[in-house]
Amino acid sequence: MGAIASGPNGSTARRRVNFVTVDASEMTTPDVKTPDLTRPDYKQRFYERYYSSHVAGRDGSASARMLQGRARIYDAGWTLLFPPDRSAAILDVGCGPGDLLWWLQRRGYADAHGIDISPEQIRIARALGVAAVEEADLRSYLATRPAQFDRLILRDVLEHLTRDVAIETLDSCRAALRSGGRLIVQVPNAESPLWGRIRYGDVTHEMAFTESSLRQIFAVTGFGQVEFHPAGPVLRGPRDLPRHLLWKCVEVGYKLLVFAETGRAGAVVTESIIAVAATGA
Repeated sequence: MGAIASGPNGSTARRRVNFVTVDASEMTTPDVKTPDLTRPDYKQRFYERYYSSHVAGRDGSASARMLQGRARIYDAGWTLLFPPDRSAAILDVGCGPGDLLWWLQRRGYADAHGIDISPEQIRIARALGVAAVEEADLRSYLATRPAQFDRLILRDVLEHLTRDVAIETLDSCRAALRSGGRLIVQVPNAESPLWGRIRYGDVTHEMAFTESSLRQIFAVTGFGQVEFHPAGPVLRGPRDLPRHLLWKCVEVGYKLLVFAETGRAGAVVTESIIAVAATGA
């Protein structure tokens, strides 16, 4: 087609300007690879060195002393979450270096096992002498073990998952639990004033929860009879007494804030929250 162009003296002259049509499919762009953070392989880089890159900076080196210190925490806050029957089948999903599993085994639960996706954490658990640990993906592991467990533990696991994967995981847990079995979950508590320290303290975390959102996701996946427990500071000895008393005072203040805003008494306001849910509605 033709176009009108200005001449050197301001006059106009008709010039033929040829416009070329380019097919968009023929255009090329530089091959720039953008990391896809929705894919599981980005997290796998962290899980391969999860203890050394994350846990060690918070809890120090894994040792027998660490196991004993954690055992006092479980003695105070976790004993009543497990059945009195020491033959109960228990699986600690995401067992990490095995501290909770070690405690269970020392308390006489002979059929307590643990799995973790992090090969480093499994190596550490075995080096500490923790028995019955295995590197495995939780969904594929549970899929081959229907109605096999009396207790399933997801301690600090669900927050690492996207919402769709979290729902699939809870479906797998329900299928793997026996009738009357219980699921024990510990997650970051978004109702705590300091919830962000846990939620954003780990690059692999996806979300935090409240009592309401936990009830919601349990209801959708077939769990009921939900109970909530705090996961706060534990009095392990005289050195912990000042901190323990200070926390109790602060906790009362936090709970009053929740009551003033919502009218709900008895809220759990610790940074993490423990939920126990039963199979069935």
